[in-house]
Amino acid sequence: MPKTAAKPIIAVDVDEVLAVNAAGFVEYSNKRWGTDLKVEDYHEHWAELWQSDEEETERRAIEYHYSGVHRNLEPIDKAREVLTKLAKDYRLIVLTSRRVIIEQDTRDWLDANFPGIFHSVKFAGIFDKFANDRMNLTKADQLKRLEADYFIDDQPRHCLAAAEAGITALLFGDYKWNRNLELPSAVTWVKNWQEVVEFFEKE
Repeated sequence: MPKTAAKPIIAVDVDEVLAVNAAGFVEYSNKRWGTDLKVEDYHEHWAELWQSDEEETERRAIEYHYSGVHRNLEPIDKAREVLTKLAKDYRLIVLTSRRVIIEQDTRDWLDANFPGIFHSVKFAGIFDKFANDRMNLTKADQLKRLEADYFIDDQPRHCLAAAEAGITALLFGDYKWNRNLELPSAVTWVKNWQEVVEFFEKE
């Protein structure tokens, strides 16, 4: 474990890392718009999931965000247990791509499920002004500003960008969108929070 006076910083994503978001999205979409999605189908390209144009995708996205679904998502198994342990030796920060319109829902959910664990919560702003090309944006700039040493996220593009910025990344979860990838040495695939704690026990 670290021996330095200042605690190293771990930045942590929310959806599919702390919160079971895909299940909430799929359930709402199937009920509200009659889609036939499964959790395994989920990815960030909502226009593709809905087979909708940009205007309709944005309209649905806003409705979904105002629906309150995010207030009741289940936490990922063992996340709280592991992060409570890591908080003794690391400074933990949330870095999420969630829109600011659900900032309060997000903060309330974190307070309820991870009380006193995170030093701060940062919103990357990637999807706050919708456009398809924003799918190419990453959290790397925010990570550098936060002076993060480690980053835990389920999206390969964010982890790869973090690695290019000199930040050790953990690609989290056994999901369709992050399996069986060739990763650089600075990115480690961890299937669950047990593998996260095992990673840091070796640091």
